[in-house]
Amino acid sequence: MTALVEVRDLRLLAGGRPVLDGVDLVLAEGESVGLVGTSGSGKTTLALAVLGHLRSGVRHGGGRVSVRGKDMLPTPAPGVRGGTIGYVGQDPGVSLNPYARISSILLSAAGPTPRAARAGRVRDLLERVGLPREDAFARRYPHQLSGGQQQRVVLAAALAREPRLLVLDEPTTALDLVAKAEVLREIRRQTETGVALLWVSHDLSTVRELVDRVVVLDVGKVTEDRSAVEVTAAPAVPVTRAAARAEDPAIVLSGRSLTASFGEREILSDVDFDLHRGACLAVLGVSGVGKSTLARCLAGLHRPKSGSVLLHGTALAPGVRGRSDAERAAIALVAQNPAEALHPHQDVRTALSRPLRRLRGITSRSGQDAEVPRLLEAVRLPSALASRLPGELSGGQRQRVALARALAAGPEVLICDEATSALDTASQAGVLDLLAGLRAELGVAVLLITHDPWVAASASDSVLVLAGGRAVASGPTAGLLPVGEDPEKLVTRLLVSPIAEGVLPA
Repeated sequence: MTALVEVRDLRLLAGGRPVLDGVDLVLAEGESVGLVGTSGSGKTTLALAVLGHLRSGVRHGGGRVSVRGKDMLPTPAPGVRGGTIGYVGQDPGVSLNPYARISSILLSAAGPTPRAARAGRVRDLLERVGLPREDAFARRYPHQLSGGQQQRVVLAAALAREPRLLVLDEPTTALDLVAKAEVLREIRRQTETGVALLWVSHDLSTVRELVDRVVVLDVGKVTEDRSAVEVTAAPAVPVTRAAARAEDPAIVLSGRSLTASFGEREILSDVDFDLHRGACLAVLGVSGVGKSTLARCLAGLHRPKSGSVLLHGTALAPGVRGRSDAERAAIALVAQNPAEALHPHQDVRTALSRPLRRLRGITSRSGQDAEVPRLLEAVRLPSALASRLPGELSGGQRQRVALARALAAGPEVLICDEATSALDTASQAGVLDLLAGLRAELGVAVLLITHDPWVAASASDSVLVLAGGRAVASGPTAGLLPVGEDPEKLVTRLLVSPIAEGVLPA
């Protein structure tokens, strides 16, 4: 392959000390490279050097950086920036002029454009990154867009002059999970058009699916330069092993010795569990065993008698009123019956706008109007449904709206309390499919409460079986509910064995 970028024995100094020390990097036409390292490793400094830019106080101490054979240091060759290289930074709020309309930002990035072609050029750029083509959208200011939309405008501006290389410096770090998934999806689309990527990130898990090769920097030196598959499977040096460990799913939500009562009657007794980021834990049991009580304790709607709920290892207040806005937003409860959960006289837009306003702080009508279609798209519903009432939707559509309302707060955990039991088989399969997609795209963790072993077997990674308010079995789904065996018989065995062993009364 033809070399697009060549970095040879590059040395950059700050205060007489090396920031980059003898760095080599080659990036071919159409290739995607992830530049990974901890804070202070020099990765952003290297990316900026490819752009021909040195931070204040940094000077060129030797070596060469060239793009398509043109030297970028000590000063960049004319016409390379913008024409050959596009840049997308971490914070779109810094990149976008707050006083310029989106159309002006894109036209400025595109360069001289005949007046008659300007509106069409703006529409084409918006469409290229998955944003609305409407003139009304192009007339908005950056503050009227969501974070994900702002970052996609930055991406459109970077693509305006058809660059052959995109330099991406932590482009999703400042975004919520939904916005992050949107931007990653658009960047993935660009790689399919043959645009080369140099992706700066501290997070190996973010870049590994999008790049061909990973280059690891540590204290200004390249410590690894191998295919993404090889680096992920067998990291060779400590800094990469640390990055690989960081990509293991973190424990998001935990229950410790949770015990709950209604009056004198104990409903839940000494329940423990851990839920990992992006995972699905099915809480399985017959009616009356405490499944919904567990869900309400986790959401802060029922105070446990004892025990604790932990979010990222930190104990939460037992009641929702004692939790911060961020803690309330992190855990979203999706009830069994969306017809009861949604106000019959409020349209979908109103139902979704309330959590945007109360938990996300999006108070302007324009901001809410920008977010509502995005949320509907996330649950695979057309934006035209925003004006409909719940009674005008099918059961499956109502449940998806309930999911969209839960996502509006930007949660890390979705607690789905029998969220598919009121649906027909086709709608049930659609919602379970959607949950799997949300886990994969957004990293949302799911606690799936169900009485149906078939649902647990098909949708979860691990299972917690409740009987008589106690956890009587737990473990990976494949071990407890193996594919090919009858889940009904397995669950019967799981529920009967504790009785036989005297754990529960017969």
